[in-house]
Amino acid sequence: MLHFIRDRAQGWIAWFIVGLISIPFALWGVNSYMTGASDVVVAEVNGHEISQTQLQQSLQQYRDQMRNVLGEQFDPAMFEGAAVKRNILDGLIEQQLLREANQKLGQTVNDASVSEMIRSTPAFQRDGQFDPDYYAMVLARVGYSPTSYEAQLRSDLLAQELTQNIQRSAIVTEAQLNRVLALEKQQREIAYGVVPLQEYVDKVSIDDQAVRDYYENNKNAYTAPEQVKLNYVELDIDSIAETITVDEEALKQFYADNQSQFVGPEQRRVSHILIEGDDEEALAKIETIAERIEQGEDFADVAKVESQDTGSAAQGGDLGFFGRDVMDPAFEEAAFALENVGDISEPVQTEFGYHLIKLTGVESPEVQDFADVRDEVEQRYRRQQAEAQFYDKAEQLANLSFENPDSLDVAAEELGLDIQTTELFTRGGTESGITSETKVVEAAFSEDVLQNELNSSVIELSDTHLVVIHKNKHIPESVLPFESVEPAIKQQLLFDKASQFAREKGEAIVSELKSGAEAQGLLENWQPAAFYGRDSEEVSNQILQRAFEMQKPDAQAQYAGFTADNGNYVVIKLTAVQNGQAAEVEAEEKQSIEAQLQQMLANAELQAFIASLRADADIDIIDKSLR
Repeated sequence: MLHFIRDRAQGWIAWFIVGLISIPFALWGVNSYMTGASDVVVAEVNGHEISQTQLQQSLQQYRDQMRNVLGEQFDPAMFEGAAVKRNILDGLIEQQLLREANQKLGQTVNDASVSEMIRSTPAFQRDGQFDPDYYAMVLARVGYSPTSYEAQLRSDLLAQELTQNIQRSAIVTEAQLNRVLALEKQQREIAYGVVPLQEYVDKVSIDDQAVRDYYENNKNAYTAPEQVKLNYVELDIDSIAETITVDEEALKQFYADNQSQFVGPEQRRVSHILIEGDDEEALAKIETIAERIEQGEDFADVAKVESQDTGSAAQGGDLGFFGRDVMDPAFEEAAFALENVGDISEPVQTEFGYHLIKLTGVESPEVQDFADVRDEVEQRYRRQQAEAQFYDKAEQLANLSFENPDSLDVAAEELGLDIQTTELFTRGGTESGITSETKVVEAAFSEDVLQNELNSSVIELSDTHLVVIHKNKHIPESVLPFESVEPAIKQQLLFDKASQFAREKGEAIVSELKSGAEAQGLLENWQPAAFYGRDSEEVSNQILQRAFEMQKPDAQAQYAGFTADNGNYVVIKLTAVQNGQAAEVEAEEKQSIEAQLQQMLANAELQAFIASLRADADIDIIDKSLR
């Protein structure tokens, strides 16, 4: 990996670039169409207002992303305060600037692209198929109409196209790549030795008062985090479906009413011509073959001579009949897109090379007998009945939990739900269960639930999974008693003091080495000089990192020392530096590094473009709204 790219590709800017080209953000992010006139304005960009609601939604999305990335290490306090809000606001400002740039450039997205994006979004599908009614219902739940959502989606697709066009303008030259490879594959000749902390552990002592004083001065480091335990009721379609009473006659009637859902898969028969490779030469050859067939040559005859698929060439490229989810996705999509027997596709690229595909037969799906699909009929019937009950019960749950805010008992009894209880958890949540859900954790520590001891509002974990929570137990943050942490503090102080002695000894050795002393006489464990790369597994990463930070030696060796994480003091001698040679790097690795370099340059191009937009824009940030 490119170390310098990795070092520079951190922080909110990297997150913003990823978020900017993420289409789902259109649905779950900016809600610019539904904010009312009373919403607080936090910024104006060339007269366009950005509201507090938009900022809070984007901030919540960022927190959710970081919770997924950090897991147990997630600390909500890291993502609070004016600085974080300002970073997120900068992202929203830049999105608006990109939208305006699209308008000035006259870029458009056709209706077909918008429609395809909507139809392929899983959130709008039922049983793998786009459902217009479900689509409208999902949008309504998050405050969108189809018109407003499609306008927002169109805007985001335009922004995606613009950013990709800018990034594609970045070009990596051979000279740039060679310079990077010279650094990335650089090797350094180092020798090193260690002053062990353990030599001083038995020589130091810590008195009781020092332990007590450290505890008193660092109580914040010895606190048990705030915890809460919840009662909750849960409503989900799958659980309801299990309770549905199944009547055989009802199943047969459902089957009769919905026969179109119970058909066998369509089978298609195709022949193909394969030219292996993914380069321009392979593409040019398949295009030449396509022209020959278009001019009248027989597809099968050409396949026997030209196709590089040894398994089908002798049969004129025939692959027989097959259904979906069998072939390579791109191949399958092209095969099932052909409308009439005899149609031939454009060149299709897969991991195997380029293909021409000819449709030679279609077996239309037939309705399957009830006996053969009874289990599927029952599953769909249960699901249909459960959905009808779910939405009625969801409304009841919302009303009952609101009208009886001091307990979940009434809602549970009326709806036949069990009151369940979580384990204690902190603001970081857990890895599984409902307490792994950001929405649940935030509601659990909200003022209404935690302090006022009220039921939460209905929390939507998914379109078919709802919960309402109520506080069971709350343990405030508390300082751990001295007796429980005294041994750990004493060990820490012993470690620190012994490490200090090792550092003092090590620094003295470095001074002697710089004055011409021989290392072998000063350190018994001195390791002889050898060349190591940045990712060498023969030496610890800490030693390598420090060695590659040292100044290149001229006539004389360079010396340095540092305290390692384990408390030992490490002395390093650097004697030579050898740059990497591009010719010695494997082609696959060279391509990977080139791709990373290209991505870094592409992001730099994008940021430069955004910076120019900001410089020319009239931007007013209302700081008091960010506090």
